[in-house]
Amino acid sequence: MGIAERLFGSARDRFGKEVAARVRAVDSVACADYDPEKFQVVYQGAQGGEPAVINLETVFRESQGAPAAVRKAAIGRLVDVAALPPTPDDWADVQPAVRPVLRPIPADPKFDIVSRPAGPYLAEMLVVDTPSAMRYAGCADLARWGVSAEEAFDAAHRNMARTVTTSLDEARRREGSTEPTRLTDNGDAYLTSLPLVQGWLATVQRIAGARPLAFPVSNNTLLLAYETDDAEALTKAFEVAEHEWREAARPISPAPLTVDEDGTVVLYQAPKEHRAHAAVKHAQILLAMDAYGPQTEYLRGIAGSGDPFPAALKGFRDPSGAEVTAASWADDDTSLLPEADLVAFPKREQEMLMVPWSVVVEEAGLTPAEGYHPTRYQVGGWPDDDVMERIAKLAAEA
Repeated sequence: MGIAERLFGSARDRFGKEVAARVRAVDSVACADYDPEKFQVVYQGAQGGEPAVINLETVFRESQGAPAAVRKAAIGRLVDVAALPPTPDDWADVQPAVRPVLRPIPADPKFDIVSRPAGPYLAEMLVVDTPSAMRYAGCADLARWGVSAEEAFDAAHRNMARTVTTSLDEARRREGSTEPTRLTDNGDAYLTSLPLVQGWLATVQRIAGARPLAFPVSNNTLLLAYETDDAEALTKAFEVAEHEWREAARPISPAPLTVDEDGTVVLYQAPKEHRAHAAVKHAQILLAMDAYGPQTEYLRGIAGSGDPFPAALKGFRDPSGAEVTAASWADDDTSLLPEADLVAFPKREQEMLMVPWSVVVEEAGLTPAEGYHPTRYQVGGWPDDDVMERIAKLAAEA
């Protein structure tokens, strides 16, 4: 611990205390306290009612290491939430204002925001739209409104109808262009939520005559490209998306969502023989590691003696030069494996055994552990010797 940390507390605590101090200065706030354990600011409005919570993790991560002006603006956005009027108690009053938003997965599964999986590496959250800002809805809000999460999300999707119409006009204008179309949100259109809306991607496909690739690169930018045999054009679209994702203050995904033959929204996959396959795989690996990284850090931070060890997802290049992910299965521990391309079995004084994920799942009978998004698989010691021999043989043949 450095001198600054001993004198003033950790960077997290300094951030939390600064947010709490600025929230206390809001006229409509009676009191506000920083909770270092939950990394939240809990505040009470001057009009009474239930205390409200500001979760700090996401904004802290976004602004960590940023210039002072960026950090100040980020804290200002949190304070703006405290200045909003209370959320209505009557569902009939709040229903027209709910919206779905596509976001990275919260590392903490107890994060008090109404959330559900949106594919393997993203989450769909519920917000209440107001003229000046948006407020994430919590489980306490659903209880007060007397509705389920499913009912609230259904209403939020119906409220997206106006934005859907506008975006379809952009699809009609795609003819003759190989560049991704940039849909930029003006603050109330929720454009990056469009892939969540049932039928939107399928309708875009019918209009444009090609399978759409929707890149929700940030909270206010959606890039819309299309599947093509032109590997150069497709690779360029992925490069543009990655650049914008890396530069975004609030990044979401460098990998695009599309629609399969059944109309289900899925992450886009390119056949291995497609010359743009490497670019597609690269984007998926970036997204997977961006989801598993914070989850691994969080799980290791709360793990106690005897708890399973959360294995990390690692990316590297295999002997052929292709990018792959791997997770290590240690023989002497109970572990939580992330889903990867390869499973590594480290052997003392021997060459490490690397096995395709599908082989390990089939031969070792792995099933997802409950309560983890992205998915994890709890494992103990290695399978019996005969299973390991079969796994090694199949890995050599793969």
